[in-house]
Amino acid sequence: MKNLKLIILMAIILLSCNYLKAQEIFATVTCNYEQVAQIQKDYLQDFDKKLMDYINNYRWIGKNYGNDKVRVTISILFAPTNSDNSYSARAVIESTRPLFDGEQSRDKTTKMVRFLDDKWDFYYERGQILNHEERLFNALTSFIDYYMLIVLGYDSDSYETELGGTQLFERAISIVQLAAGTNAIGWKKAVGSSYSRWDLAEELLTVNILPVRSAIFNYHYNGLDIRTSHPNEAYNNILQALESINNVRRNYPNSIVIRNFFDLKYIEIAEFFKDYPDRSIYYKFMDYDKAHYQEYNKYLNR
Repeated sequence: MKNLKLIILMAIILLSCNYLKAQEIFATVTCNYEQVAQIQKDYLQDFDKKLMDYINNYRWIGKNYGNDKVRVTISILFAPTNSDNSYSARAVIESTRPLFDGEQSRDKTTKMVRFLDDKWDFYYERGQILNHEERLFNALTSFIDYYMLIVLGYDSDSYETELGGTQLFERAISIVQLAAGTNAIGWKKAVGSSYSRWDLAEELLTVNILPVRSAIFNYHYNGLDIRTSHPNEAYNNILQALESINNVRRNYPNSIVIRNFFDLKYIEIAEFFKDYPDRSIYYKFMDYDKAHYQEYNKYLNR
């Protein structure tokens, strides 16, 4: 009997270890409560920890990332409200991806996403238990679910040639569709060129944007990840990726996906080609990414 109990105990421990190893995200959440009343600060004192537990202790897609979990940071600024348990906040969601040399990590990372979302209203009580249920809309947890799926979709696209993030983006847009039947803010289509969760998820699944997602794979997996071992091939693959993105940009000048890409990558691109023999390459980058013209011009004239 003692041996049986020992075997059962060891099995539970092994299952627990495997479960923990299987988590795909390591998130850090920081909150700024300066604008809220003292009583609300008291209610929110465990909010950051609750969100980190909610994200980090969940199997989002069932992959074993080992030590290379997707690193996510969420910075939340709470706005003043008149209710003790109803909150309004803005959040910045960022993620990074490790870079590799073959199968070995180079101890370097590259930025993958950065979204500023200033339309997040939700209800939260101190000590509230946060449950995962993508099929039911909740203004607090559905917001987190949506962005974690977007983050993981981008990460999967960067490793898998066959648009590995598609199912994750489909799950994200399902959350958007659930939210559409509510009065929750931030889930509707945007007016003009404003950012919205609806537009981002919809765009990521639009047929005409798929070449951008393929280019993101080429840029990372066939470019940044082989820089050390095959530098010339890396140059060529990244140039092809940027040209593909630019071809789509001509028809979609307000693309959220393309704007996010260049906002995160412009310094990385400029630095990557600093030793490239043809300095005129920077003229191309200036054309592809006019918003960061000045940065490319600095490298051109070095």
